[in-house]
Amino acid sequence: MTEITLTYYGEVAEKTGKEQETVQLENIEIPEIMKYLESTYALNTKGIKIAVNHELATQDTQLKANDEIAILSPFAGG
Repeated sequence: MTEITLTYYGEVAEKTGKEQETVQLENIEIPEIMKYLESTYALNTKGIKIAVNHELATQDTQLKANDEIAILSPFAGG
């Protein structure tokens, strides 16, 4: 298990009731974070973006324990 800190913004912060939390995950991978959000907060993660160290992440982004991980609400289109 690895401890990581997640920072929530916008609608995600409203739905979780938190701006930040530290969690223990088996694997620190983007899909694992999405599963955590779905199972813990019943969030629909479609459209949610994750930024790692101020850059948008992809499913394949490699994460490290001390990365800055931001969970962003779906962006409004236009």
